[in-house]
Amino acid sequence: MIRETLRKHPLAAVFAFVTVCELPMMIFRDPSPSNELRYLSIVEEALREGHFFCFYNHGIPYTDKPPLFFWLMMFLRLFCGRTCMWLPVLFTALIPSFVTVAVMDRWLRLSSAISSQPGAERGTSRPECPVLQTQVSPLARICAASILLSSLLFAVQTFFLRMDMLMTMFIVLELFTFWKMYIGRDVRKANRWLLPLYIFLALFTKGPVGFFAPVVVIIVFLALEKQFRRLPEFLGWRQWLVMLLLFGGWILGAWLEGGGEYIRSLLFHQTLDRAVNAFTHKQPFWWYIPTLLYAVLPYTLLMITAVVYLYLQQWKKHRANLPESTGSDTLNKLLLTSIAVVFIMLSAFSGKLAIYLTPVLPLMAYLVPAFSTATAGCREGLKKAALMIPSVIIALAGLALWTVYLLKGVEPFSKIAFALAINTPYIFSTTILATAAVLLSGFTAAGIVTARGGWQKGAIAMAAALYLAIFAFGCTVNHVNEWLGYRSVAEEALRQSSGTDTYNTLFVSRPENMDIYLGCDVIDYKDNVEAFISGTPIDGSPSDPYTGDHRGEVLIVPTSRLGDCPPLFEYLESNEGTSIGPFSVFAL
Repeated sequence: MIRETLRKHPLAAVFAFVTVCELPMMIFRDPSPSNELRYLSIVEEALREGHFFCFYNHGIPYTDKPPLFFWLMMFLRLFCGRTCMWLPVLFTALIPSFVTVAVMDRWLRLSSAISSQPGAERGTSRPECPVLQTQVSPLARICAASILLSSLLFAVQTFFLRMDMLMTMFIVLELFTFWKMYIGRDVRKANRWLLPLYIFLALFTKGPVGFFAPVVVIIVFLALEKQFRRLPEFLGWRQWLVMLLLFGGWILGAWLEGGGEYIRSLLFHQTLDRAVNAFTHKQPFWWYIPTLLYAVLPYTLLMITAVVYLYLQQWKKHRANLPESTGSDTLNKLLLTSIAVVFIMLSAFSGKLAIYLTPVLPLMAYLVPAFSTATAGCREGLKKAALMIPSVIIALAGLALWTVYLLKGVEPFSKIAFALAINTPYIFSTTILATAAVLLSGFTAAGIVTARGGWQKGAIAMAAALYLAIFAFGCTVNHVNEWLGYRSVAEEALRQSSGTDTYNTLFVSRPENMDIYLGCDVIDYKDNVEAFISGTPIDGSPSDPYTGDHRGEVLIVPTSRLGDCPPLFEYLESNEGTSIGPFSVFAL
């Protein structure tokens, strides 16, 4: 029964397993203060103030991101009737990840079916898209989907509230549509309109990268193929007109709602300035090279080997002037070109984050089947080693954590345990130990499966081990939530409040978004202890909340800062604080 289901519906089985494993993480994990809590606060403010095109974070224009992501969140907030995180994550991260996998899977099967047909050389015919008689086995399809979904950076984003997965979905849809038009296997007129629509939606989700990445890929690919004269077929005046009308409608709405200053910030400060001289996340040009190595864990060796091998293969074909088919060869060349273009483009931008590499991951993961086909019957030992090495390393890491925990009273393990506990206070929590136990057992099993059953089954076993670890983490995440978010500390502040609804913070990162829990704005003194003690407004804040007398109010401050700041320690000496995670809460 199970085997028959996997044969007929391999992706459905993978998606069901991933969903079950991720639901606890999506439901029980607190929003991260850095971004998720801020997005929830922005949506609440937009609904409260009636903003649709312009977004604000406590009255300050937030032009970092276009509206589509926030529109989805606003709709889901109204549908749900309350602020929650799991529903937006489901529709902006998990489901788009499944759509991305499904598109890449169909792309793989279609290219294989075309390559296996007689007379498939480019330019011989332009028939309609054929019915898929796939040459790709269910095992290979499950393997490719598992590799993508369980690559570290991709897996993390399936349960985080961000817009990168949504943008990646639209970029993949655009590249797939372009490929079908390019090889002449899907000549429906709808593709002429879907192509610019996908490009705009990628832009409308994340910003300039969503626009430039697919456009530059198309231009570079056609130039490399010596088909640049065909550019108007894909990016002709009709396509540009569609994108211009959609973009113009967005800018007009933003101008009518936010005025010229908002438009200047949207078009220049958050695009040109960040690309050329980023004011946050500024990194050197080469920064993404080592970042990519851990972004695709635990398949780093396998993916890098596949990409390098296929690049060399394409180069040899180019040098030998060998003919290529319209299916797999063209797909491989487009994926390789896209990887190079997007990687170089992201490296050229001043601001860099690991999560920006997300659009590259589906392209790399779905080169692995091509690598497997090109090396069928040979290099099996290399493929197994590429999976067994990370399996052993991850299993040993889990074993080391458990060993230190069990022997933390014995030298020299006690010193290691003390250092770990000081640097990461929750390292020996139930959550971390349960996750380590699953990683230890799961990746040990994956290594055995790889050695005995082949690298494809081993890759699937590694993916299963990773998602079982995510499941274990999600089921026990309540033990570390106070270290991950602000919910616990805000609830303690509410308990200690005397009814004044005045909450002060010192040395807290982005505390303004605690209003989601507190129901009112927070007075943030940043790191200015003197201003807090005197009750002096800072940074041009309104003077009304600042009375100079903090009696009956609440202060939230990192516990580690109390010993570093004698004036603050003396001020709070008569107050007994309550420790919540890394913070202390004082009723003044």
